[in-house]
Amino acid sequence: MALHIKIYKKGFTLIELMIVIAIIGILASVAINLTLKLTEKAHIDTLISDLSMAYKASVAYNAENPDGTVNLDILKDYGYVQSEKVNLEIVNENADSLKITAKHPGVHGVYELNEKGHISKQ
Repeated sequence: MALHIKIYKKGFTLIELMIVIAIIGILASVAINLTLKLTEKAHIDTLISDLSMAYKASVAYNAENPDGTVNLDILKDYGYVQSEKVNLEIVNENADSLKITAKHPGVHGVYELNEKGHISKQ
């Protein structure tokens, strides 16, 4: 008399596991890439905001002191608040040829503000 033994297959095959791991890897790489892009965009928005605030502070100062030159302390006195990790440099402090640059370690390149308030990437 022969015994009939039922063998139950439990778990996943190696190929099924490899497919699941590959899908998780693809999703993770997409999520990381998107996170990096959004982080850089946030840093760029911070630079633009800082330059805009610096421009408004310089306009307020020059309204009271038409022949004066601006520096970082004067900008702070007139409402400029520097964001964390933003490096603001005043290249030309005269009102008629104002030029301010801003850098952030999370952004490639330098952003520049001119005397008319236009902000551009250099």
